[in-house]
Amino acid sequence: MAKGELVFANAVDRRIWDAQGERGAGGIYLSGAPGRALPFALYRAWKVANGLVTEEIRFIDPSGRTVYRWGPEVRKMKGSMDLTVETDVIEDAMFQTTGSHILSFMVDDEIVGELEVPVYVQQAPAKLSKATEDGLKKSDVIWVGEVRGGTRPAAPAWFAYKNGRIFLLSQREPSPLEQTVPGLPSAHEVLVTTRRKGRDTSLQEFPAAVRILEGAEWEEAAKALADRRRSRVGSPEERIASWRGSCDIAELTPVIPA
Repeated sequence: MAKGELVFANAVDRRIWDAQGERGAGGIYLSGAPGRALPFALYRAWKVANGLVTEEIRFIDPSGRTVYRWGPEVRKMKGSMDLTVETDVIEDAMFQTTGSHILSFMVDDEIVGELEVPVYVQQAPAKLSKATEDGLKKSDVIWVGEVRGGTRPAAPAWFAYKNGRIFLLSQREPSPLEQTVPGLPSAHEVLVTTRRKGRDTSLQEFPAAVRILEGAEWEEAAKALADRRRSRVGSPEERIASWRGSCDIAELTPVIPA
């Protein structure tokens, strides 16, 4: 016998949720693919026998992989004659790709219902919040690192900033010639900390999705970085030539909820 019934469920971007609630258009938005999902609300209306159960939700991508799990969490159900409504805001989900994903809703390890939800890449805003813009425009250096096992190893890095994106140069083989940024090029996400101008205190901290550039995009970003390089030796063209083949350029998209 089934554990109960999933009467209605939805996964709604938090911005839409705040405006329209559980009946808002379902969908999850990424800052980049692969990348972190922007915060979204998971709404469930259950009819399950009265008592304590474990609730779990699995996210399955178009290839059939389980890419994220929420729970299991112990929840108190009101009974089969009443609706038990649960809403949780998800802020740490990572997805590998876009497209239709299947959400499997489970009670006590049994799949009770499923929902198909589209996953999109959110176009980055051309301009960030004033606090973020100030932190990026008024400083020559940001701190960049990965979160590993609860620790946050980070290193200072010079950068270029344009149209809501941060560009970082990272030399593949560490040497005194150029910086090597922790986590690049393999990381899908890094943690960025901006600094107050002239003071060793943090201004803002946020995750950022990572995309490694190639071809024409690499060349375009290299021009911006060469113009930004404070201790440049030689012309911009000479500096860019020295980077080709030895340096990665990463485009960072800040993941900052609206």
